[in-house]
Parts: sequence; C-alpha cells; structure tokens
Amino acid sequence: MQRSTIGILLCMGSMLSFAVQDIITKVLLTGGIPLGQLLTVRYFSFAIFALVVAGGIQGIRVAIRSTAPAGQVGRASLSMVEIALINYSFVLMPVAKAHSIVALFPLIALVMAWFILKETFQPKHLIAVLLGLAGTLFIVQPGTSNFDADLLYPLAGATALASYTIASKYLSSKDKLRTHLLYLGVVGFLIALPFGLMHWESPSWKQWGLLALVSLMNIGSQLLFIRAMEFADAATLQPFNYTLLLFATLAALLILQEIPTLHTLLGGALIVVGGLITMLRRRRPQSAAAS
Repeated sequence: MQRSTIGILLCMGSMLSFAVQDIITKVLLTGGIPLGQLLTVRYFSFAIFALVVAGGIQGIRVAIRSTAPAGQVGRASLSMVEIALINYSFVLMPVAKAHSIVALFPLIALVMAWFILKETFQPKHLIAVLLGLAGTLFIVQPGTSNFDADLLYPLAGATALASYTIASKYLSSKDKLRTHLLYLGVVGFLIALPFGLMHWESPSWKQWGLLALVSLMNIGSQLLFIRAMEFADAATLQPFNYTLLLFATLAALLILQEIPTLHTLLGGALIVVGGLITMLRRRRPQSAAAS
C-alpha cells in the first residue's frame, strides 16, 4: 500500500472519529451536561496528553518556551471559542445542518489569508468563495420565514475556526509540535475550568462513561490526523477532510434519526464543491518534444 493511501485512510479514520464525537457531544449536552463542564473534562484530558507528549518536567520546561507565547495563547483561545460555538450549535439544530455551515471555514480562511497573510488570490478562489456564499444563503434562507438566527452560532464557529487556522499557519514554523499541543491543552483547560466549576452537574455513570469516551476519542482523532500528515502532504489530505460532513450526517441519521433537509444537503454540497475548487492545481505546460 502506498504511503499516500495510508495517510488518506488515517485522515478518514480521524474524520469518522470526530463525527462520532459530535454525536456523543450532542447526547451529553441535550442530556443535561453543561457546555462548560464538557469542555473542562475534554481539555483536562487533552492537557494530560500534551504533558505526556512533552516528556517529563524537563521536557515541559522546554516545550513551554515558545518564541511567540502571546500568539500561542491567542491561538488556544480561538480553539476554545470555535469548539464551544460549534458544540453549542448541536443543541440548537441537527448536526448535519451545523456541519454544513461549519464546512465554510476553509473559504473564510482563504479570504483571511488574502487580507492578513497577503497570499495570492486567484480567479478560482473567487469562484470558490461565491459558491460557498451561495451554499450558505441556500441553507440560511435570509429574508424568508425559514430564516433561523441560531445559524449564526455555527457561522461564528466557522469564522473562529478559520481564524485558528490562520494563526496555526503563522505559528507553524515558530515552535515545535509539543509546544503547540502544550499551549492548546493547558490554556484551553484554564479557560474552561471556571465555567466548568460554576455550572458543574453531577453526571450519571453513563454520562461519565460518555465523557471519558469523547475525551479519549478526541486524543485518538488528533493522533490519527498527525500520523496521516506523516504519510501524505496537506494538499493530498485536504479533500478528505470534507468526509467529516458526510460521516457526521450519516452518524446523525443512524444514531439520532436526524434527517437532513434538501436545503441543507444542496447548500452543503455547494460549499464543499467551492472548497474542492480551491485545491485544483494548474496544469503545467508540456515540455516541447526534443527535435
């Protein structure tokens, strides 16, 4: 089996795990577990994982020495915000509908990269953004009786996720992986902790089991995706990130019996097509035949 194929399979496994986590998250939140409590438990487990990866006291001392500590804290804060907004949206609407809006984040990141990172904006990017906008309007249906203001939550989550992506791209060459993980886990846990303590509810044994499961699956998903990046480059894996929308829709249908509307399916398809267009590579001109 080719290395790129292994990377793709690992990436899809990661997306499947993330999709199942979203279903468990919705079950926990609708079952009475406060969002702050869920985030506290989730980030506590991730912080422990990050500390283990750092490798002991000496390793932690090295990992915490970031060349851009303020940027790392800001990046971790953005991660917390996007997860909180997206998770909360699962309570307000079907999972597939929320994910269809969240799938807009690569296109939002594209526009941000144009303005913030001064990256080149090609004609295909404009087409992709317009398709994404059309798909979003198709789902949101502004100006009609079907307009749902709750859709602003996953849209804000997608914007926060795009901002996190830009911050990650900016910081990627400044620190090592264990530094990124340590700040994400520890800063996220410290932000979530006060909200978790203020709204703590005593979980049942079943809810404790689901909390433990979603926390472990989150770590597993991250490891799968990191491993996938070792076998294939980001350009190869990017199209398969959209399988998260497919897996989340199927999981919600099978487990929660949530049937997506036609507007959700068509709007989500337009957004995904827009994202895939940005990945099209220009054909290189063929070299002239030797005389």
